[in-house]
Amino acid sequence: MNNTQLDMRRLAAMDAAQATRLLRRVREETLAGRRPPIAPRPVIDASWQRMARLGLDPDQGTSSVLLQRDELEQRRRGTLLSEVMRTLTNGLAGIADTSLQIMVVTDEHGRVLWRQGNLSVLRKANGICLEEGAAWTEHTTGTNAVGTALAMGRAVQVHSAEHYVQALHNWTCAAAPVYDPRDRRLLGILDVSGPASTFHPAMLALVGSVAQLAEAEMRERHRGSVERLRAVAAPILCRVGGRAVAVDGHGWTAAVTGL
Repeated sequence: MNNTQLDMRRLAAMDAAQATRLLRRVREETLAGRRPPIAPRPVIDASWQRMARLGLDPDQGTSSVLLQRDELEQRRRGTLLSEVMRTLTNGLAGIADTSLQIMVVTDEHGRVLWRQGNLSVLRKANGICLEEGAAWTEHTTGTNAVGTALAMGRAVQVHSAEHYVQALHNWTCAAAPVYDPRDRRLLGILDVSGPASTFHPAMLALVGSVAQLAEAEMRERHRGSVERLRAVAAPILCRVGGRAVAVDGHGWTAAVTGL
């Protein structure tokens, strides 16, 4: 096999067992500093290099110190993601359930705030500490869709032995960042994870689309709040001499006069 680059479509076209064996060999050879039979995807190779520089043990477990229940609830209440959970759930939770996967929503620090989906997979996820309050950054869990999406700032799919930590080789995941449309601040990560046998390359596009749908909803909510501020501020500014401007808490202009 020549040393061309692996891609998800090619992987999906292969027999599942063959694809798993190939990915494991690619990982083994790459981490050993040898030439693999086929080059890992650039996003995966870059993550593996970050993990090596961190000195992360590829044979470590995926345990995490969970957030206490009160801190978890505080983080849920404090994030704008709580306002679009219905959109995220309607868009992904049902699909995740029927496809034997789970939907996971984290905050901007990679802490799992919510998860829903197939009950059997939820129980399996407990075994790898993919549960509410757990940390899923690259620093804690190695290359994985949540952590690598956080590191790269874009949607990422990680399958089987593309995970740096061996304990995750039986899993597949696709994740996309969700940004605050008011200031483009990262709010968190939307992820779908499941057994490696549930892998499908289209899941990445689906997760990304639902993340964008949530951002669009937040954008409309913000536009409505600016309009309400304008309705209150405009009559006041009309009575102000000189120049004046009314902005919301994020610096968005609601009304001006004299400018």
